[in-house]
Amino acid sequence: MNEPVWVPGENCDVILKHPAHADLPLVLYRRPADSLGPRVRIHYEVYWPEGTAETEEPVEVRHLWFTALVADSILCPDGSWYPLELSEVRSRLNTILLEKSDIRLTTTAGTIQGLYGEDHVVIDTIYPAAHTLEIHLSTRILTDIPVEPAVSLWLADPADRSSLWGTALWK
Repeated sequence: MNEPVWVPGENCDVILKHPAHADLPLVLYRRPADSLGPRVRIHYEVYWPEGTAETEEPVEVRHLWFTALVADSILCPDGSWYPLELSEVRSRLNTILLEKSDIRLTTTAGTIQGLYGEDHVVIDTIYPAAHTLEIHLSTRILTDIPVEPAVSLWLADPADRSSLWGTALWK
C-alpha cells in the first residue's frame, strides 16, 4: 500500500516525526464542546532546580500536549478514512518516542523541532471502541514566541531564519 502524502488540516491533524523513522500522522481528539476544534497545548515553565542559587540561570522549558484518537474507523479532517490500524499507530509511536530526542511535530501552523520525551510521555485511555493517547513532549531550546500570533505564522522552511522559537520558525 502506498501511503498518502500527509498534510495537517487535510488528511490528518498533526504529524509526529523523527528523521530515522516513518512519520506518524495523527487525528486529534475533538471535544464536542470546543468549537475551535482539536489543539496542541503549550506550557512555558521557568524554575530553579533545588539547591541552585537564585543568582544562577533558571531552567526554562516548554511542554507540549496533544491528544490523538485511535480506533478502527476514524474520519480524517477531509472526510477520508484514516488508513493506519491501531497496531501500526502504536508501533510508529513507540519507535519515534523511544528515540527520546530530535522529535518533530508538524501542525497546520508549521513544524516544531528539537522536541524530546522525558518521564511519562503518553497517557493511554482505553474506551470500548477507541483509545485516546495524550502525548507530552518538551523542548529546552527557547526563544520567545511573537506577541501577535495572528500575524506570525511558523515557516515551513527551516532555512529561513528570520525568527525562531526553539527551532520552530516564525515570520
